[in-house]
Amino acid sequence: MKFKKIVGFGDSWMFGDELLSPDLKQTDANAHACWIQNIPYRESHCFLGLLGEHYSVPVENYGHPGGSFQSMIWTFLWWLRHEPSLDECLVLCCLTESDRTSFYWPDYSKNGTHAEWDKFVHSTWVNHGSSTIPESYYDLTKRYIALSHCQELSSYNYQQAVTLFDGVAARHGFSLLQFHTAHPPLDIDIPSLIWPKFNLIRFFLDHQDNQDRKWYMPNGHPNEMGHTIIRDLLIPEIDCVTMSE
Repeated sequence: MKFKKIVGFGDSWMFGDELLSPDLKQTDANAHACWIQNIPYRESHCFLGLLGEHYSVPVENYGHPGGSFQSMIWTFLWWLRHEPSLDECLVLCCLTESDRTSFYWPDYSKNGTHAEWDKFVHSTWVNHGSSTIPESYYDLTKRYIALSHCQELSSYNYQQAVTLFDGVAARHGFSLLQFHTAHPPLDIDIPSLIWPKFNLIRFFLDHQDNQDRKWYMPNGHPNEMGHTIIRDLLIPEIDCVTMSE
């Protein structure tokens, strides 16, 4: 095994949204998966943490609820500047919906509750009416949707992201695998894209063993069983890539 750490980028599926510690549920009826107290449980039970356990290596999870290709790229570039041992990393990019976008909020992390790389306002937060976002970003998002949002731009967002991730990994010599959470807007032949015409959302919806939604949490994210399914899908792909290098 040539990697000594697994690093993940993506949206809420990579993050492990809705995975909530049973102990936390019992002590607080309002407990939320994003709480700091829930980090150990969430990160150990999401598929990235399960892969780390399988391969006996540490993991770094840069997934973020509501994340877009833009926020994935910015976070990936931040990580690239701060990772001292790139050649010892296996990177997994869980590719999100291409019609999302993110805006950079320089002051977002200054209250001390966010990671240094986390300075984003996601369009998905605006669409869901988050009360934590300044009104100016609501206006910015509405203007973006009205003036720029279109299928062509979504395709460019997707192409830019998968090409950048693949090219940077090839240039720096570390292992990287990309796979879709949602349906991609176009077909691209990229060496690191392991399932070009496959996406996890469709797989979960169509699988006969999941017709009673036993792999889902109430808001549509994978539960503990669902994350185990994703882990088991990825292990053969990881083994194939790392053994061939």
